[in-house]
Amino acid sequence: MRPIKSLPRAVLAIAATLLLAGPALAQTEPSRTQQIEEDAAKVAASPLKDAGVIKDKIPQVLIDARKDAYALPSPLTCQTIFDAVDALDAELAPDLDAESTKLKTGMSAAEIGETVVHGLTPLRSWVRKLSGAEKNANEVQAAIMAGSIRRGYLKGVGLQMHCKPPAAPLGVTLPAAAKPAARPKKR
Repeated sequence: MRPIKSLPRAVLAIAATLLLAGPALAQTEPSRTQQIEEDAAKVAASPLKDAGVIKDKIPQVLIDARKDAYALPSPLTCQTIFDAVDALDAELAPDLDAESTKLKTGMSAAEIGETVVHGLTPLRSWVRKLSGAEKNANEVQAAIMAGSIRRGYLKGVGLQMHCKPPAAPLGVTLPAAAKPAARPKKR
């Protein structure tokens, strides 16, 4: 079993590798440098999250969604639905109807780095349970789920009200009203 003292060196080595790759990639794509820096910071912070030193904060809009995912905005207009969906979009990953949503294949450099760091952390699951990090992660996931459910619900309400996207799902229209079935003739 590895001593705990080697953990910070491994984390720093991975973070340094990701940071050093930044300038080479910056020549072709400026936003890529920022992504690499964010990924490196995420990898370096992973052991601190496991120890409960850093906790993810849940945005207020997701806390509200968790309290009542099916509350209707007041007044009930396309604009209030748009505002509520927009607030959720700012905190959540893109919705399934968004153009940027694609099936992802493989792992990103940050995911690989986090996997390596998690593998180097001795007794990680126990550390997470005892530090409260597991409870925090579960609360964050529950808030994200509630926010996603609320966004879908609001878009459904927006669709019923004939609102335009993003207050309604992109590319979805209500079917034309069905004609009533002919009544059978009485004999």
